[in-house]
Amino acid sequence: MNPSRVIQATGIDDPRIAKYRDLRHRELSKDGSHFVVEGNWVVRRLIESDYKIESILVQQHRSDEYAEIVPANVPIYTLSDADISQLIGFEFHRGVLACGVRPEIPTIDDFIALPTIPKLSVALLGVSEPENVGSIFRSAAALGIDHIFVDRKTIDPFHRRVIRVSMAAVFKHRLFRLDDPLADLQRLTTATTIRTIASTLQSPATRVKDVRVNDTPALLIVGNEASGVELAIQNFASDRVTIPMQLGTDSLNVAVATAILMHALADPDNA
Repeated sequence: MNPSRVIQATGIDDPRIAKYRDLRHRELSKDGSHFVVEGNWVVRRLIESDYKIESILVQQHRSDEYAEIVPANVPIYTLSDADISQLIGFEFHRGVLACGVRPEIPTIDDFIALPTIPKLSVALLGVSEPENVGSIFRSAAALGIDHIFVDRKTIDPFHRRVIRVSMAAVFKHRLFRLDDPLADLQRLTTATTIRTIASTLQSPATRVKDVRVNDTPALLIVGNEASGVELAIQNFASDRVTIPMQLGTDSLNVAVATAILMHALADPDNA
């Protein structure tokens, strides 16, 4: 190990580690330039990804471990366990944090310009809970669905908890943004043959087991935890799909419902 790779921070006020400050009460803005991740598994997935890393902050007794795997141009700062906890604003036992450089999320035009439109993509509209978005990312990765749209009302896909719940799956996905969901979807369907499938609890809608898919690319659209997909987008979509409920259940958690729908649409024989 090159000892010059590891830098002892001067304390919690060291400006070089300012982006890690008070993480309990502060998330870097969706419109900002960086994001922070925590924990050995997630940091290692970030290191293995194509994302640029600005710095690593590690507990002193674990600095040698990360000096072996962190890219040579990335500074590794160390602090005591107590100082890291004070800096970030909560008791910290995960060993390591990393500050990544936020990429510019491509637009609908970038998706339209793809050489091949994927068989199944997912659009998240107003999904506001980080646990739900993280779970959807993780399920999508498990099912081989790697193109995901997010609108402005959906929580930041680089929110620290989204990344942690997704087990760093966000680093595997190709993200696209919807600046004006209805207008963007209209442009998408004009420019491509994609089929838009809105999830809904309202009639009329096709039961998920009755949905027929073919080789036409499809986009599954899921909405806000409380209000679902807005009616204008439901009415625009080429299909509306629902999951029948039993035993008096009136709805499912959005992450659970999305996983069921992705599984059915990605492999209709298992619906």
